[in-house]
Amino acid sequence: MADTHALKHEVNISAELETIRAALATSQGLQGWNTPLVKGTGELGTEWILRYTGQPEFHWRIDSNDPRDIVWTCTQGPGNAIGTSAHFTLLPADNGRATVLLAHEGWPHDGGNFNKCNTIWGALMHHLKKYAESGVANPAFS
Repeated sequence: MADTHALKHEVNISAELETIRAALATSQGLQGWNTPLVKGTGELGTEWILRYTGQPEFHWRIDSNDPRDIVWTCTQGPGNAIGTSAHFTLLPADNGRATVLLAHEGWPHDGGNFNKCNTIWGALMHHLKKYAESGVANPAFS
């Protein structure tokens, strides 16, 4: 997309790629770090429905569910979120560690909800790390 913006995050996680992938690609995994209010199967072409108490609901269509590349496109959400894509790239690192890169792309501007979403993704990535490393559910939102 021409003249769009992307927010980006990177987190190093002391866990195997398969553990991190399960956290991003299964309902139980999403419930462990994102929100306990998850609906969806995680199958390619279907949608995750993520609900947050007192907050807007998000629907994310699963456009890629490869072992190292997971892409969701927002089909329902507040502000300019609709049509943006969250791209998770999982990379192996040394000593049983992995790196997760997140690019939330397609924003029409870099203000307003873009800034708020950047902060929220930072918190979510921290919760993803803690969940993948410990196996203990502690979702960022309810």
